[in-house]
Amino acid sequence: MAEKWTTIKYLTSEQTVRLFAAISAPRDRALFATIYHYGLRVSEATLLQLEDVDFERKRICISRLKHGIGGERPLFANTAQLLKSYLDIRLPKGSALFTGRQGSLKCGRMQQLFGRYADAAGLSSQFSVKSLRHSIATHLLEAGQGIEYVQDHLGHVNIQNTMIYARITDRRREKVLQQLEQSSEIVKL
Repeated sequence: MAEKWTTIKYLTSEQTVRLFAAISAPRDRALFATIYHYGLRVSEATLLQLEDVDFERKRICISRLKHGIGGERPLFANTAQLLKSYLDIRLPKGSALFTGRQGSLKCGRMQQLFGRYADAAGLSSQFSVKSLRHSIATHLLEAGQGIEYVQDHLGHVNIQNTMIYARITDRRREKVLQQLEQSSEIVKL
């Protein structure tokens, strides 16, 4: 039986840049940036309300599903800029942050949009919106953040759920190996 971590589909940093380069619609750029930056599940993105974003205090309130730990988080400057651009041209339809023609944007529509943009970016069809969640977790580890930070960032209650990302970050392993090779504490044979 294959281990769970082998099924994790995440985008490299380069693929993430290509994906966002293919997204021109302000709502969709803001939507997918929010999903990526906060490691949201698609269904969690549908829970976001206008009142959850506080531009003055530079905070966003995240509601987590699957018994995850949500709460108030700092608002990424880039996410704030994209949200402001989107909200400046958006016609309010209720209290949902991301709306479509019929109110709150639905999970299926988000998946369709992602597929269209991934295709335009020349990415494999193996990727889905969930790949953005996997990507930020992997990118945080590759940037040197500890596993506990990633656990908190994704809202995981159990760190074992977060450990799957530690197994797939080859760049981080390479950096650690290079540091260990330079360490005077490791015996050189």
